[in-house]
Amino acid sequence: MSSRIEPIEPGDADDETVNEILRESERGWYKDSAYFGAVAHRPRLLKRLVRTFRLFPRSDSIDAETLELMRLRVAAVHGCAYCGTVRTWDVKDAIEPKEDAVFADQIDTSELTRREELAVRVADYMSRNPQEMPDEFVAELREEYSDEAIVELLLFAGLEVGLDRFCIALRLDTTETSPYPTGLEYPLERET
Repeated sequence: MSSRIEPIEPGDADDETVNEILRESERGWYKDSAYFGAVAHRPRLLKRLVRTFRLFPRSDSIDAETLELMRLRVAAVHGCAYCGTVRTWDVKDAIEPKEDAVFADQIDTSELTRREELAVRVADYMSRNPQEMPDEFVAELREEYSDEAIVELLLFAGLEVGLDRFCIALRLDTTETSPYPTGLEYPLERET
């Protein structure tokens, strides 16, 4: 299945900064430029979005691996084929052994540290219904994370929920040049 809006390819944008972002996403970041290529139809938004992405993680108590597990949990809940297929390349190997824990119907806490489990549960609540997040869970979060870190986790999860739905609405597919399969089917159904 092809994307509903064709992503701009690296080198095809009128703006050289956008082309560099697209090349960076192809060489590093996700090793796929489709997501940024779709957003590149609005160059100013792409530049601001990338600046926002680079702000995470900021807290000393949150690492990039934890954020990637959260991102994958959001993808699992929503069935986003693109987000569930691509990986943040810098942490891909580190989180690979834990992926099944976040893609299961119920989060498998046996594969996660306590801090990872709590962060993934934040992503789960934010993906399903944040109004159902109980005070007891927030108290558990406070045992492990500062208020500043909790705000960062919630903001990251909220951002990922919205971006996940953006990818779903576009039925975003990976590029032919990426290391991922193409022809993604929505909703994502992982073989376990």
